[in-house]
Amino acid sequence: MNSVSPRAATVRRDRWFAAAVFLLAWFAYGAALGGDCVFDDVHSVAANPALRAPVDWWRLCGDPGAFSAGTSRMYRPVLLLSFAGNLALCGEVWALKAGNVLLHALVAVFAFGWLRGLRVPGPGGFAAAALFAVHPLASEAVNLVSARSELLLVLGLLVGLRSHLAWLRGGSPVPAVAGMVGGALLACGSKETGVALPALVFAQAWVERPGRWDLARAGRALRTVLPALAVVVAYLVLRKLLLGQATVSLLDRAGGDPLSGHGRTLATQLATMGLLLPRGLLQMAVPAGLSLDPPVSFRHTFADPLVLAGWAGTLGLTVAGLWPGRFARARRLCVGFAWATALPWVVVPLNQPLAEHRLYGPLLGALAAAAPWSVRLLRALRALPARPAACVRPAFALLVLGFAAGAGLRSLDYRDERRLWQAELDARPMSWRAWWGLGTAHLRAGDATAGLAPIARAHELYPEHFDVLRNYAEALVRLPAASAQPVRALAVTGEFLRRAPRDPWARALHADAHLQVGRETGQARWFAEAERIALSCLEVGEPKGLVYRMAAAARRGAGDPEGALAHLDASIARGLAPTGVRLDRAELLRDLGRAAEARRELLRAQRDAPLDPAVQQALRQWAAPGR
Repeated sequence: MNSVSPRAATVRRDRWFAAAVFLLAWFAYGAALGGDCVFDDVHSVAANPALRAPVDWWRLCGDPGAFSAGTSRMYRPVLLLSFAGNLALCGEVWALKAGNVLLHALVAVFAFGWLRGLRVPGPGGFAAAALFAVHPLASEAVNLVSARSELLLVLGLLVGLRSHLAWLRGGSPVPAVAGMVGGALLACGSKETGVALPALVFAQAWVERPGRWDLARAGRALRTVLPALAVVVAYLVLRKLLLGQATVSLLDRAGGDPLSGHGRTLATQLATMGLLLPRGLLQMAVPAGLSLDPPVSFRHTFADPLVLAGWAGTLGLTVAGLWPGRFARARRLCVGFAWATALPWVVVPLNQPLAEHRLYGPLLGALAAAAPWSVRLLRALRALPARPAACVRPAFALLVLGFAAGAGLRSLDYRDERRLWQAELDARPMSWRAWWGLGTAHLRAGDATAGLAPIARAHELYPEHFDVLRNYAEALVRLPAASAQPVRALAVTGEFLRRAPRDPWARALHADAHLQVGRETGQARWFAEAERIALSCLEVGEPKGLVYRMAAAARRGAGDPEGALAHLDASIARGLAPTGVRLDRAELLRDLGRAAEARRELLRAQRDAPLDPAVQQALRQWAAPGR
């Protein structure tokens, strides 16, 4: 009878462990496929024209403006390429969510392989990877499509570290270098935190070769870092060329508005983290109170006892992870991984000081650092006379199932963004971000009436926030005619224009508010001003058919249909003939008694956009018998 060697048995067991980790990730987060696009998902993915066919793949690689449908500029080409590729395969939301779940499962499997490469025993590595795969604290990173940057970042770091580890263990340098370069490209191209890979690689070289270090030995270690370092340097150079800065400045923050990243000083940022970091560490152990908008209590000085206690506890756990002892090398490297993925948002003041998806990498590092301790605990239990170790496996299985159930229930919350934000408001009624999220969710659903009050409340709680003000103005001009509030719309759009005088969209909204006042009062001066403001958009932005439609609406409101028709003809003459322009022109021609021309215009609109709801409605109106 053929006997199986211990090494072959270990390899086979590790394969089963890896397969189990992969399946556990899908078991815990399969419910994410029923979710919807939420918050940043909309402008970054769903409404981002750069990701829709036909895709300009080179633009995704070199244009920071392709990152968002709004004004955000970030250089994350790998992330954009992954979105575009995902959408090319299937444009449904569930497919985007499935891509996130798949990446999460791969991260968990690669984490298990990395821990085994660091000589963490199989059961300990499996325990860490399995808990990570089902941990509810990862729910935001998995369920938010826009948070895929975290998944790709951590996957890239793990690919680079595993390739480097194989090189250190005597593997062929060619595939190792290729893996390190690929991991660095994946990490840096997904999120700026990827620049930490060379430091992690050097730390891995350090802990893998214990003993006395001299210059020669340090030089050999540095040579193994060079492939990742070259990618990072090239990435930073590209950032400098494309964005004007390679990194962020920390010392020129003016302060005064801690809710804004630029309005928060470095001292306020670090002091506030003294309260937020312990909260994140606690949720790694007990994942309760998960929130899209975690509560933040800003602190401005380290003289605060709570700040000192929070930092003392965080640093104390760090020292415990770095303490000498069995498996110290693996523990120290995992602690370094946790800090490397956390330090950028700990130090850099961002608009949202704490977001759960940013805890994805630190969560993996913390669980991986605890893996060796779990092995020691199991061995200690087995040595006891009562042999309580018999209860360890059932207890671990219950913990995994409990975490998986929590992750699944949290994923179900993402089925309806409005319910998600309402749950946040039920917990914290003073959250301006939750009011804003609820209002914008109603706007995207086409219900401006329901969205107005929440956005107005968000603006009341945080009047300085520019995007809230913009959405407030949009909600007011989108109200149905029966519930329009012209005076209020005029005031809010005027404030938006004052804060963004050269923004074409601000001018368009203000012009729309003038149209509302003109229809309410019937005074020609409001229509004339609406026409002037609308046409002024051509001075500060690219010409669009919407500008000519608004100018035509102003002329029509003033009783000049021929002048309105001239504006629409000018739009078409410039090659700006979207469906709305065609439909407006058909309606004008019909009112002017030029029925044959109007019908031809309508048929032209039907040919260009046969499934457009506005086109279908216009066709039904034309087909209806006269009264």
